[in-house]
Amino acid sequence: MQQHVLTIAKVCENAGIKHAVVCPGSRSAPLVYAFTQYTKITCHSMVDERSAAFVALGLAQQSESPVVLIATSGTACLNFFPAVAEAFYQKIPLLILTADRPPELLNQQDGQMIMQKGVYGKHVLASHELLCFDGNNSDYVLTERIVKNALQECVNPTKNGPVHINVPLREPLYELPQTAIDFSHLNKIKDEPKHSIRKLPFLGELSEAWVQAKKRLILVGQLPPNRQLSAFLQKLIDLDDVVVLSDIVSNQLAICDVPHFDSILQFGNEEILASLEPDFILSFGGPMVSKVLKNWLKQQKPAHHFRLQSELEVVDTYQHVTQTIIADVLPYLDSFQALHIFKNKEHKPYFTHWLNQETSFMQTLHASMQQMPWSEPKAMQLVFKQLPGYSQVQLGNSSSVRWASWLGLSETSHTIFCNRGTSGIDGSVSTAIGSAIAKPGEIVTLIVGDLSLFYDQNGFWQQSLPSNLKIIVLNNGGGNIFNWIEGPKKHPAQLHYFTTPNKLSIGKLCEQYGLVHLFCDSENKLAGTLKELYQQAENPVVLELIFDAKTNLEAIQAFKNLAVSH
Repeated sequence: MQQHVLTIAKVCENAGIKHAVVCPGSRSAPLVYAFTQYTKITCHSMVDERSAAFVALGLAQQSESPVVLIATSGTACLNFFPAVAEAFYQKIPLLILTADRPPELLNQQDGQMIMQKGVYGKHVLASHELLCFDGNNSDYVLTERIVKNALQECVNPTKNGPVHINVPLREPLYELPQTAIDFSHLNKIKDEPKHSIRKLPFLGELSEAWVQAKKRLILVGQLPPNRQLSAFLQKLIDLDDVVVLSDIVSNQLAICDVPHFDSILQFGNEEILASLEPDFILSFGGPMVSKVLKNWLKQQKPAHHFRLQSELEVVDTYQHVTQTIIADVLPYLDSFQALHIFKNKEHKPYFTHWLNQETSFMQTLHASMQQMPWSEPKAMQLVFKQLPGYSQVQLGNSSSVRWASWLGLSETSHTIFCNRGTSGIDGSVSTAIGSAIAKPGEIVTLIVGDLSLFYDQNGFWQQSLPSNLKIIVLNNGGGNIFNWIEGPKKHPAQLHYFTTPNKLSIGKLCEQYGLVHLFCDSENKLAGTLKELYQQAENPVVLELIFDAKTNLEAIQAFKNLAVSH
């Protein structure tokens, strides 16, 4: 066993790493042994690499610090790729360690070996490869420097994200070091503050455009919770004629003064939409869930659209950014606020237009829901009203996050997360498991479709599962969203390929993994079943919501046909 591998783990411990997710394998045995030697690092063992990587993502998402992810050689590291891509676009720090065979064996018909060096391409912030040493001829200093650099690259001054280190290892793999290693030369990585982007570009232009604008729109995309940002946005709402649209995963729902903007834009007629057009936009944060909002914004031609971001890559989702401001978001907003250009106006026509539509939609929605049978929209509205306050909500992609965006959450104390970096369904369960492990004292509710649950069921394949995890499954027989979005319906003969119907049993899945299984098939039972869901404290619980396929589709179509009146 090459002793420099112990240096990797020791540097990580010194850097404050708390979690490592390890997958089985022979070539990675030295790495696994090394990380299990340090009690300050909790090692989580998982069989399936794809699920393991999403568990690591969930851990890093909640701890907001790097998590180590370890795989053996060969195709194992490829199974990390979906989560690596998600981490890259969500800016979540992961340190990926992939064990490898000696480089001279590459493409020489040796087993379990692929081209691992740089395997994640542009989907990592940096990629490194350690030297492959013979016996005890290890360069501890070089290994230490590479690992330290990689950890610092995970929390890059302008962008957090995944970093890859390929670790080629020679045999013997299982023999323990014969002599103890002196780690006294290792210096603990200090928690140095990130180097801020202190420039304040376009501050004068921004303030001048703000003063001249009549219809100001603030767009807040996907972000982790941030109280300082909440305080700033609250001041904007209280002053001037401004509308703040906070995405369902922006963690700023309490500041969104038009919670149902997604539905308003979807159901509003041309006259309504024209009254909502902005002449000034300030946007920051990650992507927005609402496709309707994106399409509507792409049709707008605001005089000014300021995009505020710390990343160097230009983001212009709606094709009308007039100025890209590269700066630290919060310090820049503080400087903007310090200009004292905001005024307390009694008359707010632009905000009033939005508020009128919010009120109108709420009335229309209430009337519709009163008549709606047991179905996904009915169930989701009731569930969103009864989620426990000050808890965490993990939303699956596809229909789950869309229902949350359309219907809104009545309780704004939740923290809300969804894998919207690449928007895949492949890791929803595993990410929620990782986040629940990271926050053991917090209720974590995952709302997900049956197809996503089965697709990521290997996330349950581990020695112990967090008891604070609650899963609500919309069982519509698989991929039902393709039955009600427009495109696939144009090809009825091929629809079953899109929807991927299944007859798998959620009850049997729960039995296999030791999960408590509850089910509900009517509105009358829901309140009692939800109460039972959150009373269960010793084991993770799955609540299966079952719908009649025909009634469900009719109800969804009725919801999509809602009209917002004047």
